[in-house]
Amino acid sequence: MTVSVEEYFATRKDDRKKETRYLNVINKDSCTSCQSCATVCPVDCIYEVHSPFPGESYHQIDTSRCIGCQMCYRSPQDSNDHFTMTICPWNAIDMLHNPNVKPEETSVFMPYWKGSEDDLPWQKIEEYGYQLRLDGLVILPVGREDLTAILDWLCKPEWLFSEDGETIAIATVSTTDDEKISYVASEEGQDLLDCIFDGWHRIFMD
Repeated sequence: MTVSVEEYFATRKDDRKKETRYLNVINKDSCTSCQSCATVCPVDCIYEVHSPFPGESYHQIDTSRCIGCQMCYRSPQDSNDHFTMTICPWNAIDMLHNPNVKPEETSVFMPYWKGSEDDLPWQKIEEYGYQLRLDGLVILPVGREDLTAILDWLCKPEWLFSEDGETIAIATVSTTDDEKISYVASEEGQDLLDCIFDGWHRIFMD
Protein backbone atom coordinates (compact mmCIF):
# COMPACT_ATOMS: atom_id res chain seq x y z
CA MET A 1 0.00 0.00 0.00
CA THR A 2 1.33 3.42 -0.94
CA VAL A 3 2.29 6.05 1.64
CA SER A 4 2.75 9.79 1.37
CA VAL A 5 6.23 11.29 1.22
CA GLU A 6 5.69 12.86 4.66
CA GLU A 7 4.67 9.57 6.27
CA TYR A 8 7.45 7.68 4.52
CA PHE A 9 10.29 9.87 5.77
CA ALA A 10 8.77 10.15 9.25
CA THR A 11 9.01 6.36 9.61
CA ARG A 12 11.89 5.51 7.24
CA LYS A 13 14.52 2.99 8.39
CA ASP A 14 17.91 2.14 6.90
CA ASP A 15 17.64 -1.59 6.33
CA ARG A 16 19.54 -2.44 3.13
CA LYS A 17 22.74 -4.33 3.88
CA LYS A 18 24.66 -3.84 0.62
CA GLU A 19 24.54 -2.31 -2.83
CA THR A 20 22.26 -4.12 -5.24
CA ARG A 21 22.89 -5.06 -8.87
CA TYR A 22 19.93 -3.07 -10.20
CA LEU A 23 18.17 0.15 -9.26
CA ASN A 24 14.73 1.30 -10.31
CA VAL A 25 13.74 4.92 -10.89
CA ILE A 26 10.25 6.25 -11.69
CA ASN A 27 9.70 8.86 -14.40
CA LYS A 28 7.14 11.29 -12.98
CA ASP A 29 6.04 12.41 -16.45
CA SER A 30 4.73 8.91 -17.17
CA CYS A 31 3.59 7.99 -13.65
CA THR A 32 -0.12 8.32 -12.89
CA SER A 33 0.23 7.40 -9.21
CA CYS A 34 -1.84 4.24 -9.78
CA GLN A 35 -0.01 2.52 -6.87
CA SER A 36 0.75 -0.68 -8.82
CA CYS A 37 4.46 -0.50 -7.98
CA ALA A 38 4.04 0.51 -4.34
CA THR A 39 1.59 -2.32 -3.74
CA VAL A 40 4.10 -5.03 -4.69
CA CYS A 41 7.33 -3.54 -3.30
CA PRO A 42 8.63 -6.01 -0.68
CA VAL A 43 10.70 -3.41 1.20
CA ASP A 44 8.23 -0.51 1.02
CA CYS A 45 10.73 1.91 -0.50
CA ILE A 46 8.18 3.61 -2.82
CA TYR A 47 6.23 6.67 -1.70
CA GLU A 48 3.82 9.16 -3.26
CA VAL A 49 4.77 12.77 -3.92
CA HIS A 50 1.42 14.53 -3.69
CA SER A 51 0.40 17.42 -5.91
CA PRO A 52 -2.56 19.73 -5.25
CA PHE A 53 -3.32 19.58 -8.96
CA PRO A 54 -5.40 16.60 -10.17
CA GLY A 55 -3.36 14.03 -12.08
CA GLU A 56 0.03 15.48 -11.12
CA SER A 57 0.84 13.31 -8.09
CA TYR A 58 3.47 10.64 -8.74
CA HIS A 59 5.56 8.00 -7.01
CA GLN A 60 9.28 7.98 -6.27
CA ILE A 61 11.65 5.18 -5.28
CA ASP A 62 14.11 5.59 -2.42
CA THR A 63 17.11 4.23 -4.32
CA SER A 64 19.18 3.97 -1.12
CA ARG A 65 16.74 1.29 0.07
CA CYS A 66 15.80 -0.33 -3.27
CA ILE A 67 17.00 -3.96 -3.37
CA GLY A 68 16.72 -4.34 -7.15
CA CYS A 69 14.24 -7.19 -6.93
CA GLN A 70 12.46 -6.04 -10.13
CA MET A 71 9.03 -6.64 -8.59
CA CYS A 72 7.81 -3.13 -9.42
CA TYR A 73 9.04 -3.60 -12.99
CA ARG A 74 7.89 -7.08 -13.86
CA SER A 75 6.45 -10.16 -12.18
CA PRO A 76 9.01 -13.02 -12.25
CA GLN A 77 6.35 -15.63 -11.47
CA ASP A 78 4.34 -14.65 -14.55
CA SER A 79 7.28 -14.17 -16.92
CA ASN A 80 9.24 -16.43 -19.22
CA ASP A 81 11.19 -16.21 -22.46
CA HIS A 82 8.04 -15.60 -24.48
CA PHE A 83 5.97 -13.40 -22.18
CA THR A 84 6.69 -10.77 -19.58
CA MET A 85 4.05 -9.55 -17.13
CA THR A 86 4.94 -5.91 -16.52
CA ILE A 87 3.67 -4.29 -13.32
CA CYS A 88 3.59 -0.63 -14.31
CA PRO A 89 0.84 -0.11 -16.91
CA TRP A 90 2.41 3.18 -18.03
CA ASN A 91 6.02 2.04 -18.56
CA ALA A 92 7.09 4.71 -16.09
CA ILE A 93 9.88 2.74 -14.40
CA ASP A 94 13.47 2.77 -15.60
CA MET A 95 15.62 -0.15 -14.49
CA LEU A 96 19.32 0.64 -14.35
CA HIS A 97 22.55 -1.16 -13.64
CA ASN A 98 23.60 0.20 -10.27
CA PRO A 99 26.65 2.37 -11.06
CA ASN A 100 27.98 1.71 -7.55
CA VAL A 101 28.40 -2.02 -8.24
CA LYS A 102 30.18 -2.03 -11.62
CA PRO A 103 31.33 1.54 -12.20
CA GLU A 104 32.59 2.74 -15.55
CA GLU A 105 36.26 3.71 -15.70
CA THR A 106 35.26 7.35 -16.30
CA SER A 107 32.01 8.71 -14.89
CA VAL A 108 29.69 10.54 -17.28
CA PHE A 109 29.82 13.46 -14.84
CA MET A 110 33.61 13.75 -14.72
CA PRO A 111 34.12 15.87 -17.88
CA TYR A 112 31.65 18.45 -16.57
CA TRP A 113 33.25 19.00 -13.16
CA LYS A 114 35.42 22.12 -13.05
CA GLY A 115 36.08 22.31 -9.31
CA SER A 116 39.51 21.84 -7.77
CA GLU A 117 38.59 18.53 -6.08
CA ASP A 118 38.95 15.32 -8.07
CA ASP A 119 37.83 12.62 -5.61
CA LEU A 120 34.08 13.08 -5.90
CA PRO A 121 31.77 10.08 -5.22
CA TRP A 122 31.07 9.75 -8.93
CA GLN A 123 28.90 6.61 -8.83
CA LYS A 124 26.59 8.00 -6.17
CA ILE A 125 26.38 11.26 -8.11
CA GLU A 126 25.28 9.21 -11.15
CA GLU A 127 22.65 7.41 -9.06
CA TYR A 128 21.01 10.55 -7.73
CA GLY A 129 21.74 12.57 -10.85
CA TYR A 130 19.63 10.18 -12.91
CA GLN A 131 16.69 10.52 -10.52
CA LEU A 132 17.13 14.30 -10.59
CA ARG A 133 17.08 14.17 -14.38
CA LEU A 134 13.81 12.21 -14.53
CA ASP A 135 11.87 13.98 -11.79
CA GLY A 136 13.72 17.24 -11.19
CA LEU A 137 13.47 16.30 -7.50
CA VAL A 138 15.39 14.14 -5.04
CA ILE A 139 14.23 13.74 -1.43
CA LEU A 140 16.63 12.48 1.23
CA PRO A 141 16.33 11.77 4.95
CA VAL A 142 17.78 14.46 7.23
CA GLY A 143 19.81 12.03 9.33
CA ARG A 144 21.72 10.51 6.42
CA GLU A 145 24.59 12.96 6.03
CA ASP A 146 26.38 10.50 3.73
CA LEU A 147 23.52 10.84 1.24
CA THR A 148 22.94 14.58 1.56
CA ALA A 149 26.68 15.06 0.97
CA ILE A 150 26.17 13.55 -2.51
CA LEU A 151 23.56 16.13 -3.47
CA ASP A 152 25.70 18.87 -1.94
CA TRP A 153 28.22 18.20 -4.73
CA LEU A 154 25.48 18.80 -7.31
CA CYS A 155 24.62 22.07 -5.56
CA LYS A 156 28.12 23.45 -6.08
CA PRO A 157 28.24 26.06 -8.91
CA GLU A 158 31.17 24.38 -10.62
CA TRP A 159 29.57 22.22 -13.31
CA LEU A 160 30.43 23.11 -16.90
CA PHE A 161 27.37 24.37 -18.76
CA SER A 162 28.57 26.05 -21.94
CA GLU A 163 31.46 25.92 -24.39
CA ASP A 164 32.74 29.30 -23.19
CA GLY A 165 33.40 27.88 -19.73
CA GLU A 166 30.27 29.05 -17.89
CA THR A 167 29.59 26.91 -14.82
CA ILE A 168 26.39 26.40 -12.87
CA ALA A 169 24.94 24.51 -9.91
CA ILE A 170 22.86 21.59 -11.13
CA ALA A 171 20.61 21.48 -8.07
CA THR A 172 19.58 23.53 -5.08
CA VAL A 173 17.87 22.83 -1.74
CA SER A 174 14.14 23.41 -2.12
CA THR A 175 12.66 22.60 1.29
CA THR A 176 13.83 21.17 4.60
CA ASP A 177 11.88 19.89 7.59
CA ASP A 178 12.54 17.60 10.56
CA GLU A 179 12.54 14.42 8.45
CA LYS A 180 13.58 15.23 4.90
CA ILE A 181 15.48 17.53 2.55
CA SER A 182 14.22 18.18 -0.97
CA TYR A 183 16.62 19.04 -3.78
CA VAL A 184 15.41 20.38 -7.11
CA ALA A 185 17.16 20.80 -10.44
CA SER A 186 17.44 24.29 -11.85
CA GLU A 187 16.29 24.91 -15.42
CA GLU A 188 19.90 25.04 -16.58
CA GLY A 189 20.74 22.06 -14.40
CA GLN A 190 17.95 20.06 -16.02
CA ASP A 191 19.33 20.87 -19.46
CA LEU A 192 22.81 19.81 -18.37
CA LEU A 193 21.54 16.53 -16.90
CA ASP A 194 19.73 15.75 -20.17
CA CYS A 195 23.04 16.29 -21.95
CA ILE A 196 25.08 14.23 -19.47
CA PHE A 197 22.71 11.25 -19.56
CA ASP A 198 22.07 11.31 -23.30
CA GLY A 199 22.39 7.69 -24.43
CA TRP A 200 22.85 6.37 -20.87
CA HIS A 201 21.95 2.71 -20.39
CA ARG A 202 18.42 1.76 -19.43
CA ILE A 203 17.72 -1.94 -19.08
CA PHE A 204 14.70 -3.24 -20.95
CA MET A 205 13.83 -6.52 -19.26
CA ASP A 206 11.05 -7.19 -21.75
